[in-house]
Amino acid sequence: MGQNGLVTWILAVIGSLFVGVLAVRGFQHWAKKEWGALITHLAGGAVVAVMVFTPQQAVNILKFIGAKIATVFTG
Repeated sequence: MGQNGLVTWILAVIGSLFVGVLAVRGFQHWAKKEWGALITHLAGGAVVAVMVFTPQQAVNILKFIGAKIATVFTG
């Protein structure tokens, strides 16, 4: 997926915008002492960051989790 130069460039731009928004919102939560919202925001941001910066690894992780869930229900 990352072999195409345009895809790599688009992911880099989106990732940079994501990091900027994450930093601003994280600072806002920290300044207002909204600790629960800050932790939730950072955890969600970590998940999205993995999906944006390492999409193939994210797909592999989701396949692994899906297989584990399937084995629980199918026995």
